Amino acid sequence: MSPSASLGSTGPAVEGDASVSFVSSQHQRHTSEEPLLPPLQHEGITTPTPPLKAWSLAVIIFYAVSGGPFGIEPTIRAGGNFAAIMGFALFPFVYSIPEAFVTAELGSAFHCPSGGVAWVEEAFGESMGFLCGWLSWIAGATDNAIYPTLFLEYLGSVLGYKDENNSEDVLNGWARFACVSGITVILSLLNYRGLDIVGNTSLLVCVIAISPFVLMMMIGTPKIVPSRWLQMPESNATYNELFDDAFETSPGPLPYVTLGRILWRPYLNNLFWNLNSFDSSASFATETDCVKKTYTRGIFLALFMVIICYIAPVLVLVGATDYTQSEWVDGHIGAAAIDIGGSWLGAWTVFAAGISSLAQFEAEMSSDAFMLMGMAERGYLPEVFKMRSKYGTPTAGIVVGTAVIISFGWADFGQLLELLNANYALSLLLEYAAFVKLRHSRREMDRPYRIPISDRASFMVVLPPTLGVILFFLVSNWYVYLFCGMSVLAGFAVVKIGKRAQLFGHLPAQHFDEHSHASLPPRTKTSQTKMQQ
Repeated sequence: MSPSASLGSTGPAVEGDASVSFVSSQHQRHTSEEPLLPPLQHEGITTPTPPLKAWSLAVIIFYAVSGGPFGIEPTIRAGGNFAAIMGFALFPFVYSIPEAFVTAELGSAFHCPSGGVAWVEEAFGESMGFLCGWLSWIAGATDNAIYPTLFLEYLGSVLGYKDENNSEDVLNGWARFACVSGITVILSLLNYRGLDIVGNTSLLVCVIAISPFVLMMMIGTPKIVPSRWLQMPESNATYNELFDDAFETSPGPLPYVTLGRILWRPYLNNLFWNLNSFDSSASFATETDCVKKTYTRGIFLALFMVIICYIAPVLVLVGATDYTQSEWVDGHIGAAAIDIGGSWLGAWTVFAAGISSLAQFEAEMSSDAFMLMGMAERGYLPEVFKMRSKYGTPTAGIVVGTAVIISFGWADFGQLLELLNANYALSLLLEYAAFVKLRHSRREMDRPYRIPISDRASFMVVLPPTLGVILFFLVSNWYVYLFCGMSVLAGFAVVKIGKRAQLFGHLPAQHFDEHSHASLPPRTKTSQTKMQQ
């Protein structure tokens, strides 16, 4: 769910400089003369960073991608029980698995914290690399606005601050905006002060987030009625009845696509959001002791965890309860937990949702803020974004991120989902194009892990997710197209301003070179062997 990719250092894990991230990602790319895991240095303090093992990395990636099946309700509401089960069983083959394989190959080849930005930069030049990072940052900032909103939805499902028809929040308008803004400011201050979510803490957060669904499966499995799994979409339910928001029901190139009575726009948007973001794991390649084994095993273990932790809870949630399709509103899992295990399980689900939202917010905020700092360090943004607070956190990046999140305080879960998905989808298309391009233009580049497919057939790996993204855009509304167009134009404008700033000496004259592919030289056998030992 977390679409950001770093563009530079993401902060050292040292005393007095506690950044918010699952692991530190400060290491630069390695050469044959550099150690695989160099110590981190800060004002004379040297602290060795222990390498991640496969399971630790898997937990980190799982939380970056999923964090638990919170927010799956729109899939059930858009397609009914059977379509939801099929979606989480089949769409990993469209979105998750290809993305995980591409990330395993290119992440191991480049082995740097810049992730997909480095791939695109190497394939198409620095301007396109910046655009990939820019779109990822916008998607990440928009994604971060989801977590306060989603927590309020879960809190409302248990405390019951919806109207008697359970269709409209009593807490809306300015009251809702004030709550979202207040939560955002508090969490941003925690980020500014430096709240570490690392090591065992990340594992604890993951266990808490998953625990209510484990309890639901234990309590709810005997209550499952298999025939409920086969429930098809309600024939008498209209688009406006299931999704009554003007934004979600606004027209696009293919308005109100309801093939098979499935409402494809919210259905695809929710699946896309839940099953993507494996490319963010490329930033962790520098944190492992063996890029060929540990890093790739961590990705594929996380892939398995993500798929299981969606499909298993969905089977119990729809099989052990008898809710109609229209009742699966945002945050309804809290009410379903009460129905399955009692009020205590509902309360624990809300608590887990709060902890999950807090952790994902802090991790995303840190990633986004350090991304802006990384852009400034690489000469893309003004030097003010390089500044750190006395706690070691990037002040300007946090302030900008907080302002963006508050500006989206008016939007609900579905609206935010469509906006962030669109920008992230564009950045993914750039990464997939880079994968195919590099398979042909950089055949000599050492790849510790290589997808077992020929270079000529490499496009087959990214064909399913590319078609999935095209379908996603076809069913989107015109507001999404406008938001995407403005984001892309703003990205190119920043590139143009950066070039002019270089001419006048305000930025280092080392970036925005359309033909520069010097970010990462070809790997040598010596350096690659050293990584794998």
